[in-house]
Amino acid sequence: MEFLYNNFIADFFYWCLKGLEFLFGSYPVAIIILTILIRLALLPLDLRQRRSQKKMRDLGPEIQSLKKRYGNNPQQLQRKQRELYAKMGVRPMAGCLPMLIQLPILFAFFGAMRLLSAEQTVGTLLNAAEFGADTVSLPSFGWIHNMWQPDAGHVPIFPDSQNFLAFVQQYSSNISPQALKLMQAQGILTYANNVVVPNAEVYSSLTTGIINANGVQGLNNGWYILPALSGAALFLQQKFNPQASNAMGANPMLPMADGEVSPEQEQAQGCSSKVMLWMMPIFSIWICLSSPASFALYWFFSSLYAFAQGRVIDFINKKREKKPNVVIS
Repeated sequence: MEFLYNNFIADFFYWCLKGLEFLFGSYPVAIIILTILIRLALLPLDLRQRRSQKKMRDLGPEIQSLKKRYGNNPQQLQRKQRELYAKMGVRPMAGCLPMLIQLPILFAFFGAMRLLSAEQTVGTLLNAAEFGADTVSLPSFGWIHNMWQPDAGHVPIFPDSQNFLAFVQQYSSNISPQALKLMQAQGILTYANNVVVPNAEVYSSLTTGIINANGVQGLNNGWYILPALSGAALFLQQKFNPQASNAMGANPMLPMADGEVSPEQEQAQGCSSKVMLWMMPIFSIWICLSSPASFALYWFFSSLYAFAQGRVIDFINKKREKKPNVVIS
């Protein structure tokens, strides 16, 4: 599964974030800007999806008419449906395309956050070791002391020495050999019998010095705010997504043998939609609790932007529909 977040797309996002941080001097700002650019790049697909869904809703009466005429011949019914879709330029599976594209982007952004998290955490420690802990500023964001750690009350600002070793081992492919040698030279890591061992005293001295120099009170890194906001934003995005509302309507893709959609099918489909409506936000909260706060910021802002964009598009479309002699393609 590593290829999902360790690929050329993740590398591209990594360098985009590095460039935006160089321009604006802030990784949170870089994440927000790149998120907006990604959503804007996906806007044509989103508009195409909404047009296709509107056409399918408009075809509802004709689909029902076909079901009444060809209800006893499922093959003929499906052929007539395909002919109707082709005539009206409707592609029922077009609604899946934006999601299929967004999933690789989500994984790639997670991979980019892994790269930055490893680079920035090691860089912070090396700067403190070389120039002094009082010269290093925590990569904070609002209430979050270290944005490369999860926004959670049970998570410390820096991991302890053993967890840092596990962190280095986990992200070893993202940490340069030069950085590993520098950590060894600074005494942060030592090698005993070809085994990497953290120097707990040196590591604790550095992390404690950084925290004290930044005047941080308490040991927790955050207050679970970004994960909760991410779940809420995703819930809103799904709740007002036209694909979700379309799932409860007359779905021509679910005819039974006699060409009708049974109440059991509609109920099962409705239950599935409701389960996804709640399960995906819960899943996003869990992911954000175990990921750097930088990734949670991306997830929250991406979902919030998608929700707001959808509301604006729906508002504009409703205004157009109210005007006479206006043809909406």
